[in-house]
Amino acid sequence: QIFVSMQFSSDTKNHYNAIKKAVKAINEKHKLNLKLREIRIDELKKGHSYTISDEILQLINNTGLLIADLTHGNRNVYHELGFLMGLNEGRGIRHENFLLVMKNDPEGKTDSKVGFNIRDYQQIRFDDALELQESLEESLEIYYNMKPKTDETNEIE
Repeated sequence: QIFVSMQFSSDTKNHYNAIKKAVKAINEKHKLNLKLREIRIDELKKGHSYTISDEILQLINNTGLLIADLTHGNRNVYHELGFLMGLNEGRGIRHENFLLVMKNDPEGKTDSKVGFNIRDYQQIRFDDALELQESLEESLEIYYNMKPKTDETNEIE
């Protein structure tokens, strides 16, 4: 399960569609028996009323991967990412179970729009939904060990 944390707005709808397309492409390409599934809280249907904030935290607690869209600096996205990071610390595991994505700012101010505490984390920066989808497909294949990681180290002889 991949939990998607993002602002719900008309200009991020294409971001979510790119995420869904990337997950679908990975499922189809690798013919997975146990399929990857993205979930966003506004699409969760339980058949009964529930406390949304409690459900979000439970979903994050049980997720295999979190994709956080930092594009709008949404406070809830930062809260959900911080919650996962706190869980990781409590479990004694590394922060390797999230992907940060962010649409490039047309004025070139993308870096300054990311919270200071997470600026050092690698992020998928994109200009359009197709670029996001392609980058996510590659990242998902690497994360789920479907594609060998590239060795970027240069050995000096």
